[in-house]
Amino acid sequence: MANQPDHLLLLIIGDLRRNAFSVLLVLIILLSAVFNIYITHQTRELVTKKEHLSQLKDNLSIEIRNLLIEENTLDEHSRIRRIATKQLSMSQPTAKNSVLVELP
Repeated sequence: MANQPDHLLLLIIGDLRRNAFSVLLVLIILLSAVFNIYITHQTRELVTKKEHLSQLKDNLSIEIRNLLIEENTLDEHSRIRRIATKQLSMSQPTAKNSVLVELP
C-alpha cells in the first residue's frame, strides 16, 4: 500500500507529460482569462475617471463663463463711473453738498 501513492504520483506525472500540449493550452487560456479580467477592470476605471474629468471640465467651463459675465458687469460700472467723472465732471456726493429731502 505504501507503493500505491508513489505509483499514483508517477501515473499523474506521466499523464501530464503525455498531454503537455493540452496542459500548456489550458494554462495559456487561464492566463488569458485573468489578463482579460484585469484589462476590463482597468478600462472601467479609466472610463469612470474620464467621465469625472469631463464633468469637472464642464463645471470649470460654466464657472469661467460666470466669471467673464461678472468681469464684464464690473467693467461696465467702472466705465460708467469713468465717463461720468471725465466727460460730465461728476463726482461722488459728500456730506456738504448732500441735501436731505423729507416728504410730508
